[in-house]
Amino acid sequence: MLSLLLAYVLTWVLVQQAQIYFIAKELRPKNRPLNILLLQTSLVTLIFTSALLVTYRPFLACIITLAFFAIFLVVNQAKFKALNEPLVFSDIYLYLQVFTHPRLFLPFLNLPITLTAITIGLIFLYLDIIFEPTLTVSNLITSCIMFGIILILTCLIIKIAKNLNLNFHPAKDMKAFGFFNSLVIYFIQASQKINLDHFKNFLEKQSPYKQPPQSPAEWPNLVVIQSESFFDPRQLSQSIRPEVLSFFDQLRSTSTQNGKLQVPAWGANTLRSEYAFLSGIHNQNLSYYQFNPYQFLQNSPSPSLASYLKSLGYRCICIHPNHAAFFKRDKVFPFMGFDEFIDITGFDSNQTAGPYISDQAVAEKIQNLLKQQADKQPLFIFAITMENHGPLHLEKYTTTDVKDLYCSEPPKQSHDLTVYLKHLKNADRMLLSLTNTLKARAETTWLCWYGDHIPSMPTVYQELNWQDGRSDYLIWNNKITPTPPIKKELSIEQLGLDLLASAGLAVTNKS
Repeated sequence: MLSLLLAYVLTWVLVQQAQIYFIAKELRPKNRPLNILLLQTSLVTLIFTSALLVTYRPFLACIITLAFFAIFLVVNQAKFKALNEPLVFSDIYLYLQVFTHPRLFLPFLNLPITLTAITIGLIFLYLDIIFEPTLTVSNLITSCIMFGIILILTCLIIKIAKNLNLNFHPAKDMKAFGFFNSLVIYFIQASQKINLDHFKNFLEKQSPYKQPPQSPAEWPNLVVIQSESFFDPRQLSQSIRPEVLSFFDQLRSTSTQNGKLQVPAWGANTLRSEYAFLSGIHNQNLSYYQFNPYQFLQNSPSPSLASYLKSLGYRCICIHPNHAAFFKRDKVFPFMGFDEFIDITGFDSNQTAGPYISDQAVAEKIQNLLKQQADKQPLFIFAITMENHGPLHLEKYTTTDVKDLYCSEPPKQSHDLTVYLKHLKNADRMLLSLTNTLKARAETTWLCWYGDHIPSMPTVYQELNWQDGRSDYLIWNNKITPTPPIKKELSIEQLGLDLLASAGLAVTNKS
């Protein structure tokens, strides 16, 4: 029994110290009250006891428990470095996609730390299996005792976690409750039926797209491009050639409205910006569900820009050159009002620029849909591009690229930026291709273009001390005579409403 006590104490101490010294300083917990320490202890004891129930070896249970918590610490370290945000509970659902889309996740891990941790863990596992004997006690009685402990601890953890008040700011909550505690508290509270019901009722009541539709004077087509990682990077460094976004500059000067766009994501988490745009609801107002709202919207209708336009008679189509199941879009989008989803299976696998389907291929898909518009039913096309998606550090560039993209010496940490600029020029050409097509059409069409977030380039931002996470947007019409555009900074949930107002399709004001 002495070995059991030693193994447990060692586990508890190491877990406690790990969440202090193996996360960023700004996330480390400070003074915590007794109930928070009890929650932490209960969580460690629960995992340790579960491992012990399976192995009957105290130090093997210690190794398994430490490995379990280490996985979360390593992933948190990688995410915080790349995205400037700690791990949140809903990432567990999201990161399960690592098995189907490893390129989108694994390259962001700190490879030396990951390999070192795996190697050390395997060595200890091997040594323990060889040298540690199993407990010499009655298996049946001990198993019943351990199972009872697991049930009691589970109930205790749920009871404590349910009654704690969150800030709904991951960094603040982590400092208040501790890293592992914050994950558990969010998970338990978000899973409560009363909170899920409140979330869905909130969407119904607060959606700006639940108002009775107006009878518009005309039925213009609407084309919205959510351009992957798009923003104007020329503000980062004067070494970047102005021509990188020459067509965007031209279109911005003839747009009806443009400006900076506040988005709820940095470097990734496209779905947050995407849902804010489609729902018209500020991301922070979603409380527990702000991090991955699609995970909780797979089984019931959710009002959106698409459902509103559908009620006006529009055919609503989403285009995204990735797998429809990613982010659960294939389950969520029909409930949001989309009639059709064209995913990566609708593209030629040779239409790539880098590792992903090119922006030009998406432009051609939009052009074909507009050409095939045989009847009078107006179209709402929502296109989500993929070409500029990271990890940027896996791609290469040439000396010719450097000459084409920079007019002077680039920043020292310029690899990711150079790769990004290569693809950004293609996004710029996509704009030219689309607008040329729309100008030649008789049908009135509104084009809305925006970036979902800035790209993940941590070394670049660190060197240049860049902290502005805003992207850029514009709203343009193919028939309106150019006038000085409205310069207006928006939060992304406002953008769809401004697009509708510009197109004469505004929702009815709330009474």
